[in-house]
Amino acid sequence: MITCPVCEDQTWREFLLAADMYNGVRHRILRCGTCGLAQTEDGAEASSPESYVYQGSPDAGHRFGPMQWVLRLFRKKRMSALSMKGVGCVLDVGCGDGSFLEALEQEGWDVNGTELSAPIAATARERLGDRIHVGGIGEAGFSSNSFNLITFWHVLEHLEDPRHALSEAGRLLKSDGRIVVAVPNINSWQAGWFGGEWLHLDVPRHRWHFSPETLGTLAGRCGLHVESVRYFSLEYGPFAVLQGVATKCGLGHALFTRLVRLSPVRLACDPLFWAHIPLLLFAVVPSLLLELLASFNGRGGTIEMILRRADPSPMKSEGGTTPE
Repeated sequence: MITCPVCEDQTWREFLLAADMYNGVRHRILRCGTCGLAQTEDGAEASSPESYVYQGSPDAGHRFGPMQWVLRLFRKKRMSALSMKGVGCVLDVGCGDGSFLEALEQEGWDVNGTELSAPIAATARERLGDRIHVGGIGEAGFSSNSFNLITFWHVLEHLEDPRHALSEAGRLLKSDGRIVVAVPNINSWQAGWFGGEWLHLDVPRHRWHFSPETLGTLAGRCGLHVESVRYFSLEYGPFAVLQGVATKCGLGHALFTRLVRLSPVRLACDPLFWAHIPLLLFAVVPSLLLELLASFNGRGGTIEMILRRADPSPMKSEGGTTPE
């Protein structure tokens, strides 16, 4: 039996049946009978390294092909918002291709990142060298009280033990530092509208499915308190509504996710691309407005939570190295 990382219960009830957007294999999603945290039943076994191979390559830097530059614009926007509060030492957990860290470095941050998979970390290491550590957050050897900022951008839902990861982040955080966690919102309107066809379930890669309540409770159990929460993400919100509508229209589960990985030439030759043009023309603005309304009511497709240490006193170092 899997123990719930939020409440430590072992009672799980069937909640949804969802299909892998790439191969159609169906996975059960279970919900904790006590706190409501959801989990992909076989996520630990099925979310293998092969699940993260895109276009024949595990390299996150080429994951979205010609659309990668658009994602970098979103990540630069994240950087600008964080840098408004000053610069310092940052750790990005699950740093992908390292473009977010590279942008932060250009703003004066001292940057470090972790990635579980060496192939996925390859592009980031090309950019930032040995400041990218392959392995979990607790395996990089950092000393306590090392970082002003620790970020989990859509990473916590992938981890085998999110409670350990957040607890470790609290240990590594300076007394006045902040942790930023972004995850899909299982209690969002779009999750309710699309059920097992909701894009951000992304089974089996997403092992855990959080609500604001379960994420906040988990943070509290890790010695952290919630400073602020927002529910709107231009990067993730309207996109998932469009994908859900496309799925309901019979255009498949991976509309944009699949098409944006094609080269421009292959894209123009794909009939599905032209089938999506009417959807893009007529549904983009309504999707944006719906997601803004959902976010205003705390039911947006994502949760972006800023956390602080509940105990601001410095934590005793447990060895390791302070990033330079």
